[in-house]
Formats: sequence, C-alpha cells, structure tokens
Amino acid sequence: MTSYEPLLAHPWIARVDPAGTGGLTVTADPAALAVRREPGRPPVLGDLVTEHLEHWEEVYDWTYRSGQGAHRPDLDLSGWRATDARRPLSAGHMAEWADRTAELVLRHRPSRLLELGCGTGMLLHRLHPHLKGYVGTDLAEHVVTRLNGLGLDGVTVVRAAAHEIDGDAVRAALAGLGERPDCVLLNSVTQCFPSVEYLAAVLHDAIGLVTPGGTVVVGDVRHSGLLDEHCRLLEPGSAERAAQRAAADTELLFDPATLAAAVASAGRRVTISLFAKTLTDDTELTRYRFDAVLHVEPPQGPPAALRRWDDLGPDPMAELARLSGPVRLAGIPNGLFEPGAPTGASLRAALRGRDGAVLLDPDDPMRLQVAIPAAAAATPLDALAGVGRPHEPLGAFARARLAEVARRELRRAGRPIPERLTARMPSGPGHDAVSVAREAADADRAGRLALARLIGRAPEPVPDSALTHLPPAVRRFDEIALRALTRLIAGVAPPGTPRTAEQIMAALGVAPRHEWIVRRWLEVLAAEGAVRRDHDGRFATATPGEAAEDSGADLDRACADLGYPAQMATFYRTALARLPELLRDEIMAQALLFPDGDLLTSLGKDQNNVSNTYLNAAVGQVVARAAATRTGPLRVVELGGGAGGSTAAALDGLGDAPVDYLFTDVSRFFTMAAEDRYGDRLRYALLDINADLVAQGAAQGAVRGGADVVIAANVLHCARHAGRSLRWIRELLAPGGLLVLTEAIREHYLVLATMQFLLSPREGQPDLGAGDRRGGTGRVFLTGRELPAELAEAGLRPILELPRAGSPLAAPAQHLFVATRL
Repeated sequence: MTSYEPLLAHPWIARVDPAGTGGLTVTADPAALAVRREPGRPPVLGDLVTEHLEHWEEVYDWTYRSGQGAHRPDLDLSGWRATDARRPLSAGHMAEWADRTAELVLRHRPSRLLELGCGTGMLLHRLHPHLKGYVGTDLAEHVVTRLNGLGLDGVTVVRAAAHEIDGDAVRAALAGLGERPDCVLLNSVTQCFPSVEYLAAVLHDAIGLVTPGGTVVVGDVRHSGLLDEHCRLLEPGSAERAAQRAAADTELLFDPATLAAAVASAGRRVTISLFAKTLTDDTELTRYRFDAVLHVEPPQGPPAALRRWDDLGPDPMAELARLSGPVRLAGIPNGLFEPGAPTGASLRAALRGRDGAVLLDPDDPMRLQVAIPAAAAATPLDALAGVGRPHEPLGAFARARLAEVARRELRRAGRPIPERLTARMPSGPGHDAVSVAREAADADRAGRLALARLIGRAPEPVPDSALTHLPPAVRRFDEIALRALTRLIAGVAPPGTPRTAEQIMAALGVAPRHEWIVRRWLEVLAAEGAVRRDHDGRFATATPGEAAEDSGADLDRACADLGYPAQMATFYRTALARLPELLRDEIMAQALLFPDGDLLTSLGKDQNNVSNTYLNAAVGQVVARAAATRTGPLRVVELGGGAGGSTAAALDGLGDAPVDYLFTDVSRFFTMAAEDRYGDRLRYALLDINADLVAQGAAQGAVRGGADVVIAANVLHCARHAGRSLRWIRELLAPGGLLVLTEAIREHYLVLATMQFLLSPREGQPDLGAGDRRGGTGRVFLTGRELPAELAEAGLRPILELPRAGSPLAAPAQHLFVATRL
C-alpha cells in the first residue's frame, strides 16, 4: 500500500498529488461539494455541504442559548457584532434595521408568510400582527422551542434547514395556512449558506412555492462587490492583510448578477427589486448590504422613464421632490463612499410621504437609484445578467476539513504526516472571491503570453499599452462595411426615392435564403443614419452621391492590425465588390473564402488572429486548471471543433495530463481531419448543437452528466435556439462541470456584409435565433447581456469572462465565458 491509498479511500478526496519535497496536496471530490436538486423533494447535499450547515447550526444554537444580547423578546441581538471592533451593534440601530426590513416585507401586503431562518424572532414579532398566518423555520432547536412557547395566534415554527422547504416538517406546517404562502422571507440568513448552488436550490424551491404575484424577500445580503472595500477599511495600510481577510471570510457574499443567475432557471417569470439600506447610522449593515425582492409572476406595469442624477441641475435634491413617475433616477453617488453626496437615509427622508424607494445600482454598488413609484424598482432578470463575482465560503471550509481528514487518515494508517499538507478545490463552484479573481488573472496572463509569441515580443505578457491599435482597426472594419452597403442600397433606393425592403430585395434580385441578411443590413444602416426610414417603413439612402470607394489600403492595414492573414483581406475586398452576385446566389461565399479549395489551410490561418490567439490560450489555461483538480482523465467534449484551433490550445494547456477528449463537429470533413491530425489521442463523433446532444452522443461516450468540461468555441451563434442548445449542453456536464465558451458579443459590420452569407439557412430551415433572445431580428450574435442571460436561464452560472472591460482586447468583442452547472 502506498502512502496515498488511505487518503484516496476517503469519499471526500478525489486525488492526491506530491507538492515539492515531501509535501502533499489533496483535492476535494466534486460530489462532496454538490447540491443536487430533485423536484418535489429537498435537495441532496454533498457531505461537505452538510458539514458546513451543521457548523452554523452549532454556532447559532450555542449563541442563542447563551442569551447574550437579549434586550426584549422582539429585540434579541444574540450574535450580532460589528466586524471592526467585535462589539455589539447598538440596540437603537438594530431596532431600526428590523423595522426597515419589516416595512419592506409589508410593503407588498403579504397574508401568509414562510420565514426561513427566523432566528430569535425579531421579524416574527413585527410581522405576525399583520398576517393571516406565519410559518418560521430555524436550525437552532432552542429558538424553535422558545418561539412556539409564546403561543402567538397563527404562528408555527419548525426545526428545519433553509433547503428543506419540501421536507415533511415544513409541508405539514404550511398545510395549516390553508393556502400556499404569498411571501417567503430569508433575512440575514443567506450569508450562512455554503455556496451559490445551495442558494439557487433554496430560491428555486421558494419561487416554486409562492402564489402568482407573490414575493421572495432576500434581505440583508452582503454585497460581494464591496468585500474588498470592507476589508481595506478593516486593514488600513496593508493590501496583503486586506486580501487575506477577504479570502478567509466565512460567509456567502453575492451581487445582483449572481442573484439573477441563481433564479433565472427557476421556471417562473421573476423580476427583482434591489433596495439600498437607508439606516441612519453609518455601519457595515448600511454600507455593505442590500435587500432584494423577487417578484414571482408579477402583473405587467408601465415602463419607467430613466433619468440621470447629473441631469437634475445644481440642486438635484430639490428637483427630486418634483419628479413624477413612473421614473428611475440613476447614477446617484452614495455619501457613505463620496462625502458630500446624498446617502440612502437622506434620500429616504426626501421621499417621505411619497410612493418611492431608494435602490442599489445593480452595476455599481457604490451608487444609488430612486424609483417613483416604488413598483418601478422591479427590474427584469435580463437587465441584471452578467458574470457575477460571489464569495463562497464552502471552499475555505472544505480545504480546512480536507486537511484535517487527510492528517487523521494518515495517522490511522500509521503513515507519516507531511509537514506541508494542503487541500484544494476542483475548478467550478464553491470558490472565494480572491481565488476566482486569481483564476481569471491566470487565464488572462496565458492569453497575453500567447500574444507575445504571435507578434514576436519577449516572453512577457503583452500589456494593454501595446494593443492600442486594436480599437481603431475595428472601427475601420465597420466604416468600410457601412460604406460598401450604403453604395449598394443607394443604387436601388437613392435619396428621395424610398423603397420597401421587399422592393429593394426585388431590385437586387436577392435569393430567398439571403433575404434575412438584407433586412438586417437595412436595420443597421438605419440605426447608423446611412439610410432613412419613413413612417411607412420604406428606406432610402440619407445623403446624395455615392459613398466613397475604399482604396483597399485601410482594409489591409486593419486586417494586419487585427492579426488576420493577407488572404482574409483579399476575401473581404472581393466579397464587398461582389455583393450583388452573392445576394443572387450566383457565387457562393465559400468559393471566395477558399479559392483554392483548401478549407483547412484557410481556416487554420484565420485561427491566428489576435482575438483567437488570446482566447484560445486562455481556454487552454482554464482546461489545464480543471485537469489539475480532477481524478482520473479529464472528460472533455468539444462541440463544433472545426479546424481545431481551440482543440490545439486545449491540448497544449493539458500537456501530459490524462484526458478523455471527444472531438465533435456537425461535419464529417472536420472530424476526419482531426483524426488525421491527432490519431488515437482523441475520440471523434458527429454532434449537432441543434439537437439533443446526449441522445446523439451516447454511443460515443457523451453520456448524460459525464463531462468535466464542454468546449464550444465560436459555435453557439450557429444554434437556431441558443437557450435550447445550452440546456442540452448542461445535460452533458457532471456536477461542478464547466462550459468553456468563446463567442462574439456584438455585430461586426464587415462580418455582417460578408461572412454572414455562410450562415443563410437551407430551404425549409428556420432562421437563426428565431426562438431565443435574438428574436428573429437577423442578429447572429448575442450581446454581452443576452449571452449570460441565456446561460443562466439554461441552468449555467457564468463565473469568468475575458477580456476585461476597458482593455483594447475587448474592442474585437470576442469573449471567453466560463460557466458552471447549477
């Protein structure tokens, strides 16, 4: 028996690796960290998730039994301490905190309420006189007994965890209400949750429980976007200690994007209102927390006008008093972070006597908003979609427990305990904010190192300062395409001679399968002001005279700046010159793109542009990280592998790591070419993202729930319904599995004018995006909001996005998204 075998026999440990001289690293098994949902039953929790909850149960049961901080029955502050000084928060401040929360709940006029994690009953005492029925749950047996002993009419409290909404005890108590609750309340309890997966499981059950028009109130949320700010305040003068404190925080923090992702796949229409804290005192409860109300199948209200704080003039507070709704006032600086600006408390005072609400800005936690009336606060999930930055305590907890377990198992087996024994988490969910940021930085660094090799620089990450030529090159691409399209339309719809889209297409002789492209051109040209659309929906070019011809030098320079080979410049130039023939199907775009018929060589050269080089290397880093934290060969399924650019990068990242790699494409041409290139190192299959992937690939090993990583590089936009294809992808993934996705998140006009011909459907096939967020508009690419929204709705939580906003690398709008299965 080797020294590793006693460790590998433990169900929580997936792998053991040497770490330096005599050291060991143990990696957690994803199953021990998983939360598996089962309809109509409580979720099944991994062992480490269960232990995390039991830890908090012990903490609170002891705290409540101690009675420290009990002022009166409706203000028992046991366990409440300020983080900075560890002193109790003042009774007056906490009374205001509880009163504000009760007001928030009662604003929505519930009659039957379920409170998860009711604690000592501060909200129970404030709410029950206004309700027909109340059911509370808590893990601490002491408070359950005490609250039931009060004999309050219509009140039942049961011992249950938050995830046991569908458990027998909670079901029996809810039956006493006579009807389903119209409000589920979780106040100051989510910070005790282990992970976003657990949060999502609880919220899905809560959303499924409430009546239509009901609410799920998620109160007193610690905002993950303010964790660093909080820790810098606690550790002034030491960035290192602040980062250590942030990584070691033992509570769950999340942001609006994470919350939206957690509820998007719940199966019911939900909007979210994000309320800022408006407490009078400046404490961590006021600065770093917010309240969220989930409105379940709410009635449709009139849209709110958007106003900006900076536009209200020299006395915005006075102008605020004159605003009438429905309106959302955005961009309000928060005086808690910007001295001299209004605070949540002062805005609340200014709204006194009016139907309004002070909100948190969903994109900037240091800014506020105001909604008039308060109902205008409700925000669709799509408006909150993005890559969240939660801080999940499960990772730190699991690492500590794994190290303890490893030492114990070695001691029992009589094996020596190494001086350096560390534990790590598998890639995916359950990570603290610091480790997630580090993984993003590692992937970004890998991409920038690959750029250094591409452009022949020293082997150091290419900085943004060396990439400032990218945004102008992208703009030149757009301008060249717009001029070419304007010239084309001017020939059949000159100024003063408006034509319908049908008339324009008839004059151009457009083949039926390309009509969607022309309709999209007209929409883009109208939006850009190159054509005018009259009230009858007819189009004509906006200015007399033909748009200037391009010399070709600008196109050559733009292609070179973006790393495209010379043959791509030739293709674009030829395609723009032959648009009439392409529209009439007299010549195929493929013939222009691959003039010598060498498809693989042409596509292979295009793989080495700046965006693909950066993103493919980042993909390789993500896949390598996943392999380093999995037991046995990493199970990879690549969809739409094509010419193999991402395949090569993933294999480079994996190095000698064992892998079970299934390369797939819709075309046998590409799978055969890949087999010629890689031989027995990979497996090969035909898979189409427009059909059930599990059903197609079961015989080739793409079994349900069996993939650690699914790679989909520049393929999702080919889906007829992106959301449906993403749900099929989710079914491929194992617990904790990753979807590694690269996609454009904006429409490039040069691509729209040329490459889009490759995507025209065959006769009888539906257009791309007819059923998803593209809405049959003719847009091929999902936007930076739509793509995370589609991922979340499919049950895939985005956890990483590159390149970062503000970098010149973002100009080409090719992005890497990494998502994990919820």
